[in-house]
Amino acid sequence: MFAKSENRDLRRWVAWLKFVFKAGRIGRFLGYAGLRFLKDGGPRQAAGLSYASLLAIVPLLAVGLSVMAGFPVFESLRLKLQIFVFENVLPDAGIALSDHLITFIENAKKMTAAGMAGLTVTVLLLMSNINGAVNAIWRVAEPRPLAARLIVYCSILTLGPLFIGASLSVSSYAFAAVQWFDTAALGGVLGLSKFVSTGFSILGFALVYLVVPNRAIHPGHALTGGVVAAILFELLKAGFGLYLREFPSFQLVYGAVSALPIFLVWMYLSWAVILFGAEVAAALPEWRAAQARGRETCDPGARLALALSLLARLRDAGRRGRRVKERQLGRGLPATPAELDNTLRALRKADFVECGLGNRWALRRDLDEACLGDLIVALDLGLSPGQGWHPAAESAVADLADAAEGRYGRSIAEVLAPVETPAGQGGAAMAEPRKPA
Repeated sequence: MFAKSENRDLRRWVAWLKFVFKAGRIGRFLGYAGLRFLKDGGPRQAAGLSYASLLAIVPLLAVGLSVMAGFPVFESLRLKLQIFVFENVLPDAGIALSDHLITFIENAKKMTAAGMAGLTVTVLLLMSNINGAVNAIWRVAEPRPLAARLIVYCSILTLGPLFIGASLSVSSYAFAAVQWFDTAALGGVLGLSKFVSTGFSILGFALVYLVVPNRAIHPGHALTGGVVAAILFELLKAGFGLYLREFPSFQLVYGAVSALPIFLVWMYLSWAVILFGAEVAAALPEWRAAQARGRETCDPGARLALALSLLARLRDAGRRGRRVKERQLGRGLPATPAELDNTLRALRKADFVECGLGNRWALRRDLDEACLGDLIVALDLGLSPGQGWHPAAESAVADLADAAEGRYGRSIAEVLAPVETPAGQGGAAMAEPRKPA
């Protein structure tokens, strides 16, 4: 009996230690994401987007409600949509701003086609700012072409309101089911409402993080960022509403125009939460890569190893007549998506690789004819010191360059000769050097 009790206590201690260490890793990762948020100028980006939202909120709602008006099935949900938007755009700030927004929206609907086109341009400018901020977080160097961006923006303008309408429909059916069965047993309408609202917030944020960046995003990373953003958003709504109720400083100072500063502060905090969720989603692969290689930055040696690994995988895939998607090409390597993207872009510029339809990559040059020096030049990793340095420093770097130059003439195929792909891996990993016969 005592032995069983001791084993049970031991298992509890082991479980507790695992939890502590796991929580510590989560805390360190969130700290890393927070530092990344500050280095990327997240507060400045949030301020810019909050001012842009001040101008675009009325056109955005007007365009969204106009889209829903074209679908009679959602006509009965327009009032619920307005309530949903006002509760999430500005919680517990009074009905004054809501009444003004409704008046502005009704006036916007009476505008001519040219006026509506102008409002749509304002909304597209806001979306362009959002697109730029999110792509900067993911270190995207090449944004989508203008035509592709316009297609994405128009899709969001048309499908976004329909998604919200469908969400409200599902919520209405869920609430009716709870009331029909047993409200107390299932947690109550209020609890289910909060659960459904948070679930749709998670899905909405995850879709933004998945679709907006011009890069292949892992769905799990986007979902993780959506969970963090949704939780912080719910906490923000509760805290901001409590502050406005208990400390009505805005109303005391600004009086009748207090709705404007309240709106700006709320939009600033909301955008900060959204951008931080994007930082979490973008930082996950960086954090894993840093843990795998033991350092945060990708130094010249790691860049060269990454390029050689990519060329080896493309060589193995080419032998089987296959092209490889970018995400599969970097799978298992200790490199971030940005580092993978930058390396592939440098290799494509030097005609080492080519990208076809569906973002599938293949070799373009024969590795037997391409030398290691060509690859080093393509990656801008040369040791040439240039002129104007201290003579001793210039001489030392020149000696290093001369010592390494003897290996620059080797072909890349010769460099990769001792490396084989393990059986069954399909070019997904690099093997240990084979033993001489």
